[in-house]
Parts: sequence; structure tokens; C-alpha cells
Amino acid sequence: MYYYKGAFRETDNFIYFKSEVQLAESDVVIFGEKKYFIESVQKEFLLLQKVGSIVSVSV
Repeated sequence: MYYYKGAFRETDNFIYFKSEVQLAESDVVIFGEKKYFIESVQKEFLLLQKVGSIVSVSV
């Protein structure tokens, strides 16, 4: 299990969450109806950017 702390540019808001897979730069995380793009990763700290909609997903 991986534990992360996420933040948004120019805000003091943080979110804490855990994941069964290790996250990397350019991944997208989904919390309910909210979607976030991972802009950068530094250890367990993620810089997040809000995403409007996802058109397609490939693995």
C-alpha cells in the first residue's frame, strides 16, 4: 500500500490518500467524480492539477 499527500498550485489545500499501485508523473487519479492529473511526484508528495473530462483511457 502506498500513502500520498497531494497539493494544488497556489493553494494551501492538501488531500491525503492511499493507493494499491505506485503512482507516477502524468497519471490521473479519480476520487468520486473529481479527476486530477499528477503534474509531478516527489517521494510521497504529488502536485495535482484538476482535470475537466477524460476522453479516452489506455493501458
